[in-house]
Amino acid sequence: MLYIVDLETGALIKKLDTGKGTADDPTGLARPNGLASPAVIDKDGDFIADYIYAGDLYGNLWKFDVTDTSVSNWDSAYLDGSLNPQPLFVARDAGGNAQSITTTPQVGIHPLGLNQGVVVYFGTGKFIETSDNTQVGQTTQSFYGVWDKNLSTLTAFDRTHMLQQQILQEVTSGGFELRAASDNQILWHSATGTPSGSPPTTHLGWYMDLVNLQLNSSGTATNSNNYGERQVSNAVLRNDRIIFTTLIPSSNPCLADGTGWLMELDPADGSRIDFEIFDINNDGVFDTSDWINVLFDVDGDGDVDSDDKLPPSGKKSKVGIIPTVGIIRKPGTGECINGIMVKYASGSMGMIEATANNCGPDALGRQTWRELGR
Repeated sequence: MLYIVDLETGALIKKLDTGKGTADDPTGLARPNGLASPAVIDKDGDFIADYIYAGDLYGNLWKFDVTDTSVSNWDSAYLDGSLNPQPLFVARDAGGNAQSITTTPQVGIHPLGLNQGVVVYFGTGKFIETSDNTQVGQTTQSFYGVWDKNLSTLTAFDRTHMLQQQILQEVTSGGFELRAASDNQILWHSATGTPSGSPPTTHLGWYMDLVNLQLNSSGTATNSNNYGERQVSNAVLRNDRIIFTTLIPSSNPCLADGTGWLMELDPADGSRIDFEIFDINNDGVFDTSDWINVLFDVDGDGDVDSDDKLPPSGKKSKVGIIPTVGIIRKPGTGECINGIMVKYASGSMGMIEATANNCGPDALGRQTWRELGR
């Protein structure tokens, strides 16, 4: 259920029922469902809510339409032939297992402005039951960028109609554990219906499975264990990147601790950011010396050598499990100070980890302005 309540009086304005309860449990175990915190969107900038996005424990991503002036007409944005609520998207892994959504989605305008649509960003996984606190036997979780074309009717689609990005390598450099990600290019499917081909040649969004493939010198993946990694904290869409943290439970049953990764990707297609975002050697300068050597052929010269380097897309926590990062903001200057954006993560080990990030080439020049009183 989604409840909309009068803030002043507490009176119920509208209760929107997804219609997905115990009888719809994808595991067949009749577990109760639950809707995660919603994202409320004012699409036309008139300071009135238009759409609300929220995910549930069964992996359904819902869109609710509250644009009508009559509250009685507020409903799920998409309905099936029997006028029952229909989710915008259902998150499932490659084997068809449902992926729970327990975070608030982030919503941004489509990178090309297609169909006046938006892209909804969210990760999957849960960390609320005793069975979640293990690295063994866990469903592979993912992070998604789902295109809502904002059409009156919906043609159902799934991950087979989306571009796949991957975690290609994990390496240690400069005292950090770091990840290299793929940079597959997206081609948006502007036609009606769903894309064809496997993998599809056009796409309705992108996804990245939270599995380190660990490619070897021949480009073959040597790892398929997800170690229970999941995404259970709210992502941040900012400065032309999607920023999120992941959680990996401890493999030691005597410890309540765990760890996780800080990931930063290009929101347009989920690919790695093509410049150095972490100051790996801690010299205060962002340059190619902050790139990492990987164990597969990057430059296409037929061998693996010191020239096979990539800018990292993820950095492993040193302070345990980390939530949504806090981003420092200096009044009047925005978040990029001298080209650097600082993120703070409070870890489950009782310490705070600071990460200095490169704001990138688009951060050059004036970032903000204000009008002075006359």
